[in-house]
Amino acid sequence: MQPFNDTLDIYFNILHTDFYHINYMQKEKIFNEKIYLDRGEITIFMKIESDKLVIEKVIGSPMFDNVQNWKKQYATVVKDSAALDSFLLKTYEEQIENLFSFSIGSRYLNIHQNNKLKLYALLPLIARQDDELKKQFGFSMLNNRLQGIIRNNMLRLSAFELIDRGNNTMHTAEMNSDFLILDFWFVGCLPCIEDHKRISKSLSFLKQKQAELISISNDDSYQTWKNYLEKHNYSWPQYKKPLAVENIISQLGITTYPTYILLNKKGDILFSSNSLDEILKQLKESTF
Repeated sequence: MQPFNDTLDIYFNILHTDFYHINYMQKEKIFNEKIYLDRGEITIFMKIESDKLVIEKVIGSPMFDNVQNWKKQYATVVKDSAALDSFLLKTYEEQIENLFSFSIGSRYLNIHQNNKLKLYALLPLIARQDDELKKQFGFSMLNNRLQGIIRNNMLRLSAFELIDRGNNTMHTAEMNSDFLILDFWFVGCLPCIEDHKRISKSLSFLKQKQAELISISNDDSYQTWKNYLEKHNYSWPQYKKPLAVENIISQLGITTYPTYILLNKKGDILFSSNSLDEILKQLKESTF
């Protein structure tokens, strides 16, 4: 097969580094890659390899090389928790004037989302960043979740309005089980959809552990959510967020999906994770 060559010239009127999704369609299949780029004239060399879109080289954007070097350094420390913490905080400070810092901070947050003392290290770094920069991609995802974790030690699900399958606004009853898992998701989230298949096979385990699971969708469209529920007919409780700006998802600062939060009977937040396996492991191995 002959290599495919094409050229696309695009001018973005930006004043700083920005974050892009590059999508390429071939025979109705979409290949994509994410990339940080500086402003200016930039040439990107890409190819399809092993069924993936691979960026081989970028000319005219030092930020691309900067990020690639960061990834290489990250790989050398990822198995050493102390070295990794130091590396993430150090490189956040080094990148403090551009939005790549938010990606670094989000990685640190995901690692330590169950350790508030560790997360406090991000606050002075964020405080030093320019207000204009905070309007860029990635800041709200990092800061909303950070603030959501720091301000919430417990959660009363019954205090929040939710939308049920009949499109009624309601409050859930108080839980009767020892534990409650909240599953935050949305219809377009492929990992969420795959997890639902696994949850349906784990219900007997949850019952054995005296744990309930409730799914709360971030979908704005009631019809999209309802169609999904009717198609799959899952048996555990399903709710959707209300359209009000202030809701359970904004209170917790959920910005990544899926997100799972484990509560005890009193409503104390015991554990949070983006991994269903981690939540099930907590139930299996931990003694709360």
